[in-house]
This record gives sequence, C-alpha cells and structure tokens, in this order.
Amino acid sequence: MLSKSFQEVYNIFKMNFYKSMCENSKELTMQEAFSLDIIYMLGNPTILDYATYMGISQPNATYKINQMIDKGYLVKEVCKNDKRAFRLQVTQKFIDCYRDNDRFIKKTLDDIEQRFDEKEVELLNKMLEDIKKQML
Repeated sequence: MLSKSFQEVYNIFKMNFYKSMCENSKELTMQEAFSLDIIYMLGNPTILDYATYMGISQPNATYKINQMIDKGYLVKEVCKNDKRAFRLQVTQKFIDCYRDNDRFIKKTLDDIEQRFDEKEVELLNKMLEDIKKQML
C-alpha cells in the first residue's frame, strides 16, 4: 500500500515537471528536459560528471550539451581549478521554465500545511529528512 501511494505521488511530481517543461519550451525535447533537470540537480557538474551519471560517452555528452547550449538553456564555464575542464550551468531561460514546477511544489506544500496540523507537518518533514539521509 505504501509503495503504491509513494509511486503515485512521485509520478505526479515527475509528470508535472515534464509537462511544464514541454509547455514552457516547445524547442526542448523530452531528453533535453531530462538532461537539464539532471544537470541542475547535480549542481554545476563537469561534462565528465554528466556523462558518467547518464552512462554515456563523453563525446556523446558533449554533443548533447552543445545542443542545449545552442538553444540557450545551458552554458559552459571554465573550471577555476582545472582550466582544461568545464562546469555546466543552467541558464535563466531554464530556471524560468522550472519555476512552474516550483509553483506546483509550493502549492502542494501549502495545501499540506493547511490540511494537516503542525505536529503532522513536523512529522512529515522529519520522515522526509530521514528518507533523504537513507537514500544518500
């Protein structure tokens, strides 16, 4: 029962994210939206970090990255420590698309805080923190 409920909530969040990305940017493919989300969550990874995470070759990753750069959703910045490497950073154009997802999450959390009492919200927060620690 818990597994099914969790999966359903998780799927709603994922579906909302991809729907909002596709609605806000007709030029992004679903793969690019997914890649940008991964880059955003990795927090300015190198091209190698991204390639490794995605399980693709570095030349393939570079090709995909250049497509997203050309569309204005990503920039490469030279690493301060190693001038041969680049860090990937999403642009404001991506962040603007991402804002719809942030609004959805905020509305969901506001609804939770309205529907449940303070102790239940604190318990949910503690449970989520514990789950996050276990997952890392």
